[in-house]
Amino acid sequence: MTRVIEFLIAVAIVAALFVLVGLFLPASQTVTHTIETNHPVRQVYDTLAGFQRFRHWNPMRQHDPRVRYEVTGPRTGVGARLDYHSDHSQVGEGSLEIVDAEQDSRVVVHQENAFYGSDKTHVFELKPATSGKTVTISWTYDVDYGWNLFGRYAGLYVSRNVGEDMKRGLGNLAGLIATMPNFDYADLDIAPRLVQPTNTVFVATTAERNITAVENAMVLALRDIRRAIQANGLEEAGPFRLVTTNFGDTTYDFDIAIPVRMPVPAVDDAEGEGEDAAAVEGEGEEALGAAAPVTSPAASGQQADPCAQPLQPAEAIDGAALELPSNVSFGPGYAGCALVAEYVGHPAALPLVRDMLRSFAAAHGYEIHSRAFEEYLSPMEEMELGDAHFQVYWPVVHPNNPPPPPVVEPEAPAEAEAAEAAEGGEAGGQ
Repeated sequence: MTRVIEFLIAVAIVAALFVLVGLFLPASQTVTHTIETNHPVRQVYDTLAGFQRFRHWNPMRQHDPRVRYEVTGPRTGVGARLDYHSDHSQVGEGSLEIVDAEQDSRVVVHQENAFYGSDKTHVFELKPATSGKTVTISWTYDVDYGWNLFGRYAGLYVSRNVGEDMKRGLGNLAGLIATMPNFDYADLDIAPRLVQPTNTVFVATTAERNITAVENAMVLALRDIRRAIQANGLEEAGPFRLVTTNFGDTTYDFDIAIPVRMPVPAVDDAEGEGEDAAAVEGEGEEALGAAAPVTSPAASGQQADPCAQPLQPAEAIDGAALELPSNVSFGPGYAGCALVAEYVGHPAALPLVRDMLRSFAAAHGYEIHSRAFEEYLSPMEEMELGDAHFQVYWPVVHPNNPPPPPVVEPEAPAEAEAAEAAEGGEAGGQ
């Protein structure tokens, strides 16, 4: 009996010490780590202000490659949310939600999980250097344990557990950003837009990589295209496009394309002529226009993502029936989701604008594909003045409008028969 009493007294003493020490332990913990990058602050901010690139830098996947993510809410900014599910004890289940964001300055993420503590907050602060050549990324983690004594004891290991993950994550983040095109797009207004299908008449051409040679090639191509359009009784359905094929070191391969449509039929009724003609023309533009207008989600009642809308079929035109010169072709223009930027200036800067679109796509998790193109919204004679107006497009993959599958050329009959015979011989030998 005496030993039992001694044991109970020892347990009571240990419990009292546990409570006494726990009361003096901090009720909250804060861990901060920093790293530097030489990429623009806007690119760093955009990478952190959404969860599209989260899996590429956060160390969760290094603990559990099978961790599952579900991203909901807006693509970037306040309200963006990520739920994660893992069977690994160090990851578990939980959620991350952006609760505050100041552009190019800070991103605040609230975390919920089953581990000790509450009010778990991750704060990313961005501080560009005075020279503007580097950006310091500070990651601060705060957690509150309140009167949970077990949590206070667990807080003693936050610097070792969470802190090590933070250092690893910042290293991953800097490595990821280093792979992105290093162009500052802060002065460009870039947004996704749905490009509707259209028929085009185009010329594939090449020129030396200087603005004079490119403009001369454009003038010749436009002359041939417009002659072909007129000869075949078609109409231009929008501004002409320059579609980049290869921007080489010394040469530039590109297409010049003009969207086309069948002529709008004349209306005999003089009284309703203006209204009906406008209606017909509007229908044609809706079907063939280069890009669907971006409307406010609240006003349209549609989803916030403009690329979630369906593509409309292009007008049916029999390209085989057209009589075109050898250097002029007929075919579909790009249709699907694209990142779009409006640019006013000299056309010599368009390659830089395209690079800015690539930089934006990398930070926001868009996968670019196909060929970039520009719509020339100003006449050719205004190009040299340096205040020409352009819309610059770079196609990106979207779940509703995936890129078309690669074209597989059919085998020639003789080659197909030879292949079948070879397969039959191998099967017989086995």
